[in-house]
Amino acid sequence: MAQNRFKPIEVEKPAEEELQKRRRKSASKSPFFGSLNISAYYIFKNINFIFFLAFLGIIYIANSHYALKVIKEIKFLQSDLEKTSWKSNTIKSELMYESMQSRVFEKVGHLGLKPLSGKPKKIEVEKSKK
Repeated sequence: MAQNRFKPIEVEKPAEEELQKRRRKSASKSPFFGSLNISAYYIFKNINFIFFLAFLGIIYIANSHYALKVIKEIKFLQSDLEKTSWKSNTIKSELMYESMQSRVFEKVGHLGLKPLSGKPKKIEVEKSKK
């Protein structure tokens, strides 16, 4: 038979060398981590830490949602407080206006009450001796 001129003849490699090459390829190309050299052993060895980090992440997210909820509630209460303050000031000014002496005289004029023309008189009561 004739030999193939274009392909060089390959010399067989020892089985150990080929086995080590296969191990390097399988370790460097894990299905989960791409080219990282991390095995499942290290992942399961540190599973408690991974769960701890996941728990901290959940707490962080829950805290941010709670903070947003509290901020919305504070804004709502501030607007409600503003409205209540406006109503209070309106009622206070109306009371001040209605309690002026001229307004009171207009309201009780039909009862025969008149404004004071002089100084008020002081009434003194004598204490009886027993």
